[in-house]
Amino acid sequence: MSLAACIVSFALAAASALPPAPVDGIRDDARVFPAGTRAALVQEMQAFTAETGLRLFIDTNTYLDGDSNPGDRARRLIKAWCGDAPGAVICVDRASKPMYAIQLSPALWQRTSELEMMPAIQAASEQIGRLQLTEEGLAGGARVFMQHLARLDKLATSRERLLGRPEVMLAAAFGGCLLAGGLIAWLLTRWLRRYETEQAVQHVFPDVDVGQRFGAPNGGGVVVEMSFKKSP
Repeated sequence: MSLAACIVSFALAAASALPPAPVDGIRDDARVFPAGTRAALVQEMQAFTAETGLRLFIDTNTYLDGDSNPGDRARRLIKAWCGDAPGAVICVDRASKPMYAIQLSPALWQRTSELEMMPAIQAASEQIGRLQLTEEGLAGGARVFMQHLARLDKLATSRERLLGRPEVMLAAAFGGCLLAGGLIAWLLTRWLRRYETEQAVQHVFPDVDVGQRFGAPNGGGVVVEMSFKKSP
C-alpha cells in the first residue's frame, strides 16, 4: 500500500473514530450551549440520573465527516457510551438532514415498549425542531425527554416490583380457586333450576273409565255389566 493510501485510510479512521463519553453528559462540538445554559442543563441531567439510574447524552456536531447521518452516529454512540446500561443519546448535526436523532439503548427498550416511548420521543422532537438548531430548542427537548423518561421509569419500576412479589403469585392462585369455585357454583345452580323446573311440570291425563279386563289366562275378555230397569 502506498504512503498516500495509508494517510487517507488513517484520516478516515480518525474521522470515524468515536470520542469518549463526556463526563458531564454533553459533547458540544457545535458550540450550541453557552456556559450558563450548559451548567444548568448538566445539573438537571445529573439529578435525572440520580433519580432514575438512566444516562442521557447529548452530542452536537457542526459537520459529520465520518458518519453518514446523526442516526448512524447515534447508534454507534449508544453502544460505546451506554453499553449494557439503560440510557439514551440525542445526536445533532447542523449540516445533516435529518438534523438530529434520538437513540435508546437495548437495556432501556427492555424496560418499556414502543407504544410508551414514542410519545416521549415525539415530545422531545417538537421542542428541538426540524428546521433550525437553537440553544432553547435543544435544551427544552432534553428537559422534556427527561421528564417523560422519569415517568416511564417509575411505571417500569412499579411493574417490575408488582410482578416480582410472592404475594402476587399467591393472589393469582387464590384467584384461580375463586374462578373454579364460581364455575362449580354456576353449574350447580343451573342444575338445581332445571331440576325444580322438571318437578313443577304436571302431567294431566283424561278421566276415563275402563272396564275390568281379564288377563290372558282368562281369555282376555272384558266383563260388561248390564242391568234392566223394569217399567212401572
